[in-house]
Amino acid sequence: MDRKTLKRKVTELMFMLVNEETESEDEEEEEEADFTTGMLAAILEQNLQKKNPQSRHRQKHYVQNVVANFRIDEFKTFFRIGRVSMQCLQEKICETCIQQNISGILCREATGGSVQKPLPDRILMFLWFMSSQDKYASIADRFGMSESTASCAIRNLLTFIHDNLLKRVIVWPTIAEQQEIKDMYNDLKGFPGVVGMIDGTHIPITKPSERGVDYYNRKDFYSVILQAVVREDLRFIDVFAGYPGKVHDARVFRNSPLFLNGPALCRDGHLLGDSAYPNLPWLLAPFRDNGHLTNSQIQFNYVHSSIRSNVERAFGILKGRFKRLKHIDQKMLRTLSKQL
Repeated sequence: MDRKTLKRKVTELMFMLVNEETESEDEEEEEEADFTTGMLAAILEQNLQKKNPQSRHRQKHYVQNVVANFRIDEFKTFFRIGRVSMQCLQEKICETCIQQNISGILCREATGGSVQKPLPDRILMFLWFMSSQDKYASIADRFGMSESTASCAIRNLLTFIHDNLLKRVIVWPTIAEQQEIKDMYNDLKGFPGVVGMIDGTHIPITKPSERGVDYYNRKDFYSVILQAVVREDLRFIDVFAGYPGKVHDARVFRNSPLFLNGPALCRDGHLLGDSAYPNLPWLLAPFRDNGHLTNSQIQFNYVHSSIRSNVERAFGILKGRFKRLKHIDQKMLRTLSKQL
């Protein structure tokens, strides 16, 4: 039944009830008739709205009309990477999907619903998600889609990048590259054998729905730990994330794959870590300052600290670029580590 027919029937019924009210001399019957008329009109109007729902207003063609006209600096301000880097990410995604025959990312099979957004649009939406603290509703409105569609697209890309691109992008330096790093620090700092720097950082999160007390760290907030190794140019070459914030850095390290693979990866070199890490043949921690350090030990700690500060700078740049890491509003532990 269409809108016009429903309205006509409502009018006829109201007219009949009004006539009955006019003929009736009993006040109680008149009040009952008025109540019945109002209830009937409300029910029919509600059914009418259900059959003809109003579409929600959303922005349209934001990517085509706005993003396409961004200057180089404007694009990087909003998406935190340049257009060239964004295109490289898109090429890696396409290449991986074709090589591994992965469906659902480049395109999906028609299911009778709305047409899937192009991959560049979904990548831009994913970058906006990572570089801001906006909620799904706000991001969905900006890119002209429903909240559920935006959430699904972002999570699919997160899972795809975590499962397929992480090991292709975050790679350990080759033997030749390790030798270059060693030579550089030996020439600049007089500190031989340095391959990289290791440290951990806390990523603030909402209290998890499971075992929340384990994620309450000594700094009085809920977090997970991101352990990383960086090289001289601040590139990440190893990451391990997901342990509760209450866990000590040394325990996280001993439970990470790096603890077992470190000797083979570093070969005759070593990593530099702070005093939370153990001293190993391939990992050097500073001397503990007990008030009786020799001049040589003090100098060692000074140079050690100046080199190791690179990993802290890398963490600062990472959190500054992708503001989502300043607080992850995610209570499900299964998907939490994929956002790190």
